[in-house]
Amino acid sequence: MAFIQPYSAQPYIRSSGEWVPDESRSPKTKYTIFWSDGELWMEAHRYLAERRAKSETIRSNANDLRAYADWLEANNLHWLHFPIRREDRCLDRFRGYLIKTSSGTSAVPSRRMNAVVNFYKWAKAKGLIDKQLDMWEDQQVAVTFFNPTGFQRTAGVWTTDLRIPHRKTNITTLEDGLLPLSAVDRDILLAYLKRKPSEQNTVLHAMLTLGFFTGARIGSIRSLRIENLLNAIPDPTFTPEPTHPENLLLLVAAGPGTGIDTKLDVAGNLRFLSAIHNFILDYAQTNVTRLKRQAKANKEDKSHVFLTKDGKPYSEGSVNTAIYDLRKALVRDGLTQFHDFKFHQSRATCGTELARLYMTNSDADAIEHVKDWLMHKDARTTWTYIKFLKSTKTARKVNMAFTNQFLGPNFS
Repeated sequence: MAFIQPYSAQPYIRSSGEWVPDESRSPKTKYTIFWSDGELWMEAHRYLAERRAKSETIRSNANDLRAYADWLEANNLHWLHFPIRREDRCLDRFRGYLIKTSSGTSAVPSRRMNAVVNFYKWAKAKGLIDKQLDMWEDQQVAVTFFNPTGFQRTAGVWTTDLRIPHRKTNITTLEDGLLPLSAVDRDILLAYLKRKPSEQNTVLHAMLTLGFFTGARIGSIRSLRIENLLNAIPDPTFTPEPTHPENLLLLVAAGPGTGIDTKLDVAGNLRFLSAIHNFILDYAQTNVTRLKRQAKANKEDKSHVFLTKDGKPYSEGSVNTAIYDLRKALVRDGLTQFHDFKFHQSRATCGTELARLYMTNSDADAIEHVKDWLMHKDARTTWTYIKFLKSTKTARKVNMAFTNQFLGPNFS
């Protein structure tokens, strides 16, 4: 299989006629793609290196191109396979494959096709593909949207006939189109990991504990260091119950300058209940497996809370692989409700439970607190949690009434 390799790219500037590292700018994570035999896909490497977009977007593009490379190798095709018959061309065949294997509601086929087409557009603009070659037909489609004042507008957008339309699911979802776990399933999952303490499960148990009870993103969890935990301070606005004065809420600074990565470089605090803080700190300082991995780590990586068996900080890919293995084990052991579990659902679960609690006061109170807790840059993201809880509450009432009215008299 083709694979992705991340690397650190240091920006350079021209100074006194020479190129020198720009010390005022921090290195950026870039991605490159290798074929299964280890050969670099040079064109994809150049494309990803030249992309001017957010790191999350470039990583997503790299994953989509890697999936395309896998498909090309599986079908023994070159990425420049464009015979006269369109149905035999690599892009048209890949589009057919994506449609055939799609679940129907997933946005992945549409996004993946779009990412691949954008790569070919770049390659054609760079002269890597004959400019006379018609790989697709351009089309104009109407897109409806609402402007900031709430009025509906329609704009014409150019696309290609390779586009895969995506009809959104009619299920209300949260961030990244995910659904939260119930509190019961959350506890079942954590208990399963604790009951089967392999090295990988022990790490996942600690990571998911953070996800479920702090709402931290995986990027923040992967970059968390011991010194971040040691520098935690009590939240001055939190008052513990008189019977349990030790139950504090601790703030761990996150964002630029802290070493903890956040989406869109939002500055704020991760919030730890003291029991969660103590559990993670104890894991970092006393867990035998972690200490063995720390011994293998480079000096600059030793304080990372989470280290791989090679003593390196976890990458997003290594976490995804661990979650994939976990899903297979869960289904094998009869816990089929986790067949499509994603790590980010731990964050969605935390946000949902927080919103449920704060909504007992008011929606405005819930938006304010959940936005701060989850470090949302935009309150519109927070509002999806309120909308989700309201819609599911209404749905439960309607479903109960429907059942009582239509099924009760005939099937009771």
